Amino acid sequence: MTTLLARHLVVLSLEPWDGVWRRNQHLVSQLLEQGLVERVTFVEPAGRGRATRSTPHPGVTALRPRLRLPRRAGGLRLVAAELRAGPLRGADLLWVNDAPLGRWVAGHGVRGFHDVTDDWRETVNTPRVRDRLVAAEDWLALAIPTVVCSDVLAQRWHERYGVRAHVVPNGVDLDGFRHARRLVLDGPGPHVGYVGTLHAERLDVPLVAELARTPGIGTVHLVGPDALDDASRAELDAAGVVRHGPVDHTEVPSWMTSLDVLVCPHLITPFTLSLDAIKAREYLAAGRPVVATPTSGFQSLTDAGTSVVGRSAFAGAVVRAAAAPPAPASHIPTGWRDRALQLSAAVSRT
Repeated sequence: MTTLLARHLVVLSLEPWDGVWRRNQHLVSQLLEQGLVERVTFVEPAGRGRATRSTPHPGVTALRPRLRLPRRAGGLRLVAAELRAGPLRGADLLWVNDAPLGRWVAGHGVRGFHDVTDDWRETVNTPRVRDRLVAAEDWLALAIPTVVCSDVLAQRWHERYGVRAHVVPNGVDLDGFRHARRLVLDGPGPHVGYVGTLHAERLDVPLVAELARTPGIGTVHLVGPDALDDASRAELDAAGVVRHGPVDHTEVPSWMTSLDVLVCPHLITPFTLSLDAIKAREYLAAGRPVVATPTSGFQSLTDAGTSVVGRSAFAGAVVRAAAAPPAPASHIPTGWRDRALQLSAAVSRT
């Protein structure tokens, strides 16, 4: 028998609800599908334009609040006050991804939890932005339960706050991979690809360019939203790397299963080591050879078809993976349905 987690769940998200599904969108859709939640208000990042409202998914109302004042002048406090007076009235569970906003929303009579998906204080920030984030995380760690997506984050929250966080890793759209269709890719093979957001704090751009110039590799594809700077784009373009831009989440399995080798050439930093990249699990579900640097969740993989290597050995490992017959995956990753049940159980216990 399904135990109701919440009648009205409010999510404070760091990203808008769009076609590039992230952890919270996958989990929200499963919570609704399984009857664990009746309806969801999905609060997108506030902006300076007009407030907007939409229904991007059955059971979900997406709100984009208006940021009437800059954040440094108390803009988030004003947004929080408007949320408490409006969408939060009648809500019985608050899910905080956006810590700086959540700090001003949580603790007002609605039970909640802080879902930490990245160690954002380890990214490049201005002192003002970092101070705002750290102050918010400090407050939330003491005010509401913490859920994290990786063992690394769990360890850091214990070291910083003495908090024993619930670990709910990311999942996979198993049905999507079962029904994935093969795509015909442009350019010479073998086709090597990375599927995910392109960001200079994650992606090792010089390594990707080196990969594209390596004999034995045909075409390097980057599939996902592009948040790179102009210099990085120019370096990739000069090497012949093909940037495809974002694709809808329903097309991700098709892209992954159509590539000859899936790669994750991430920088190894305190930030990337905190990640439980969804692609680490999706790559396994695709059944293709995988080559990754030891970070972002890949460092813990032991699947037979996965090579986890340093940057100096990366290109060679990709060439060998492209030439060898694919090794069958040794296990099937956990689907989002089970992760939603795990999240519901963790939140219910607290």
